Amino acid sequence: MKKIFFILTIVLSLVFAGCSKEEEHDSILLNRSEITLHPGDTYQIEATSNLGISYYATNKFHASVTRSGLVTAWFAGETKIRLFNDDDTKDFKVIIKPEINLYSEPAVKFGDNKSSIRTKFGSPYRETSSEILYANYSNTVPYIMFQFDGNNKLNGYIVMLNSIYVGELSSFLLERYFLEYNNDNQDGLWMFINGLQNANNATKPTIATGIGLLYKSYHIIRYIPFTDTNTAIAELKKTDTSIFDELLNK
Repeated sequence: MKKIFFILTIVLSLVFAGCSKEEEHDSILLNRSEITLHPGDTYQIEATSNLGISYYATNKFHASVTRSGLVTAWFAGETKIRLFNDDDTKDFKVIIKPEINLYSEPAVKFGDNKSSIRTKFGSPYRETSSEILYANYSNTVPYIMFQFDGNNKLNGYIVMLNSIYVGELSSFLLERYFLEYNNDNQDGLWMFINGLQNANNATKPTIATGIGLLYKSYHIIRYIPFTDTNTAIAELKKTDTSIFDELLNK
């Protein structure tokens, strides 16, 4: 009886040891779990497994990945690359950090109440029934204007960039937004959006921002809600600089 028990113990030990080694071997092993990149950078994920590894980008607006695990960083933000095989799944975090920080884009949402903008930014420099203007927003942006609909809900804002910094503007926007429209030879409008319209597993655009207008020594960057390309282009083309005369010359 003791002999049978001894043999059974050895057999079970070998079985469990074999399972443990197999499970460990078939798991995905990463040499690191995250990386910070700049837009345009690439990084090869280093992962090992006894089984073949597949790679999947959870948000292709921020980063994409090849079948071999080569990551390309696109637009500022964060995303994950998912690694998986038949036995295991791992997430690899990718942080895309812009290199150019020309100005801080306001942390607001379309539909915010006028009162919430006042609470966040304080007493305005000038205002009308549908606009609020703030002065000395930053070293590069002397003025920022928030626009409201008839219900006092935010439906746009305008950054007035000092023209001496315009050389960095396109790079600043291209690190954060996809260039959706560029007709520089005709209307001069460049329109960027904060997502991809026809891509699976990618941020859907909610903001359109347009550049192309000048007012005195300022470049106008206007932000509006995005519904579709043609509507956004038409609205950005309506941008009227006369409101600046009304507000700045009061």
